[in-house]
Amino acid sequence: MDVQVRRHRTVQNHDQENFYATKKVNLLIPSKRQGLSVRGALGEINTNVEIHREVNVGKGTNASAELEKKLMVKRGVRNYNHVQSKVDTGLNGKPIIQPSSRPPLRREESTAYAARAVIQTRAALKESQNDFAESANVFQQAKKIQETKKATKLPAKVSTKETRSLLKPILKDPSESLGKLKLVEEPTIQKEKIVEREVRPVPELPHDIEDIDANDKNSPLLMSIYIKDIYKYLTELEKKYPIETDHLKNQTEITGKMRATLIDWLVEVQRQFSLVLETFHLTVGIIDRYLQAVPNVQRNQLQLVGVTAMFIASKYEEIYAPDVGDFVYVTDNAYTKSDVFQCERDIMSKLGFCLARPIPLSFLRRFVKAAHGTSKNHHLAKYFVDLSLIEYSMAHYRPSELAAAALCLSLYLLSTKKLTDVWTATLSYYSGYKLEHIEPIMQKIAKIVINVENSKYQAIYNKYLDVTLAKVSSLPQLKGEVIHELINSF
Repeated sequence: MDVQVRRHRTVQNHDQENFYATKKVNLLIPSKRQGLSVRGALGEINTNVEIHREVNVGKGTNASAELEKKLMVKRGVRNYNHVQSKVDTGLNGKPIIQPSSRPPLRREESTAYAARAVIQTRAALKESQNDFAESANVFQQAKKIQETKKATKLPAKVSTKETRSLLKPILKDPSESLGKLKLVEEPTIQKEKIVEREVRPVPELPHDIEDIDANDKNSPLLMSIYIKDIYKYLTELEKKYPIETDHLKNQTEITGKMRATLIDWLVEVQRQFSLVLETFHLTVGIIDRYLQAVPNVQRNQLQLVGVTAMFIASKYEEIYAPDVGDFVYVTDNAYTKSDVFQCERDIMSKLGFCLARPIPLSFLRRFVKAAHGTSKNHHLAKYFVDLSLIEYSMAHYRPSELAAAALCLSLYLLSTKKLTDVWTATLSYYSGYKLEHIEPIMQKIAKIVINVENSKYQAIYNKYLDVTLAKVSSLPQLKGEVIHELINSF
């Protein structure tokens, strides 16, 4: 209803405008206020005079209009009917101007603008002259000030004899050095006692040990200066965060087979997301440390722990970590994002927010460099390490122990040397393990390799059938007599 009323009012207003525009109405313009003026086409119009004008163009109004003109002429009032469209506010949007009815201009009216222009130009010339005079005065005053400053700065003329007499006491001897002259007295500074720090000398290598970092001095990325200290620190960390021999003894529902099933499935997740091997190794370490610290983990929460551990490891190792929604998706939406976040907080708090425990891959690279191994040796050793991570009976070994045993087995199977010749003094020095220490670990790894085809955990075996990994899981040496002899020798 409100809209209709507003439309009706607008139509009425429109009709009123048409009414005033079309009908002939005698319109009397009220007198203007005194002191006001309206600018028209020929100049300012005095509005103190009351002007009555008719818009009606009928025949009956011609006589009255002529009488009005005569009266205005007698009074000395000029006629401005030809500019009525400019003065009139107008009821029509477009005022009607009749150029034919425009009377001829008088001389006074035609020259009004010219006279005013002349007056304005004369005033402008006077102002410019005044400004120029003022600027000239300012310039002269500034010049005088500069001259007085120069006069005060310049010293009085001194004769050459006086200058020589002034210079003589300063430079008595020509051989005197200017460095001995003290222009300002030096303040007395108390010398601080310099505390000498003990710098530990770098231990020299034995004569039969090769320096594997000698050729890396020109490469800052290899950190040859303190790489030995780094690996010494990593060995201290793996001792600080150990995995016990039977770390699932406090679990009532979780068993070693359930752990192996979880890790085997995480290998598939790693391949699906194209994650690096460091992420997988760190994931297994987080799972074992959490299961060791938290007793009585429920069976239906084990997969959530595994997914969350890989989510944490990917954020630690990957450049572009997968989204949490991706990990929820691979669990077939068995858990929600909030479940993963809550489990993440729980894991990190139980681990003391420390993920510094080293992984086997870090040690393996160092040992391969010390052995001058090939890429095939490296891939085969990684295959042995990954197989060991699934087995619950191998979880308590240190990462450096697994890396040393896996590399020694790889070098032994891919060469014709004896086992004592494969594990050289250099490898023993950089790994910190003798052959007698790693031989039992090698035997366990060999048993896992032989039985891998009969195992239900085939994810790692299928992973290392890839060409990029040299298909090391299908090598004939893994089924030969050498590996069987190694198993039976113990």
